[in-house]
Amino acid sequence: MHKSFTIYSFSELMDLESRVIESMNKASSQIATKLSAKDSQTLFSKMKFGGVGYDPLNPDRELNLIEQINQSFTYLASFYALEVLFSSHSNLAPFKLNLGTAPGSDIESVCGQLAAEVFASVTPTNNQKLRKDIDKVSKTDAAFKYAFFMCPGFELGRQTKFENNGVLVWALKGADAL
Repeated sequence: MHKSFTIYSFSELMDLESRVIESMNKASSQIATKLSAKDSQTLFSKMKFGGVGYDPLNPDRELNLIEQINQSFTYLASFYALEVLFSSHSNLAPFKLNLGTAPGSDIESVCGQLAAEVFASVTPTNNQKLRKDIDKVSKTDAAFKYAFFMCPGFELGRQTKFENNGVLVWALKGADAL
């Protein structure tokens, strides 16, 4: 499933982020309730296959918890990347945010001058994700090219040691800092 949004302002971004947090809070409450009512195998089955969890952008739609976790952190990483881009390239707004399997770069300026890939992972080199994202964004025609990642142990900011092919690499708010 893919979801694309055109983001014109920081306040629109905050609305999307609040939906993700609401879904996380709802799933946390659901887990607490099920912990006392179910044996561990049943609980884990519901977390994996359905019955615990919600769509990060639609807290009223159920989704398995594993998928909710993966999507939530990918979405939050994308929102944090947009915060950086609104701060440093507000003149290129609005930005198109492509979540899930939507075609194109994860974030693109509507004017075509900026392209960015974004991910959340345990390490930036996990499954060569950072290298693959740098390769993908370097092939765009955008003047400004970024790869953003959210991983534990990294402070917010540019990570020049990972940069190549004209792609700027940024660590986002650390997963351990949330």
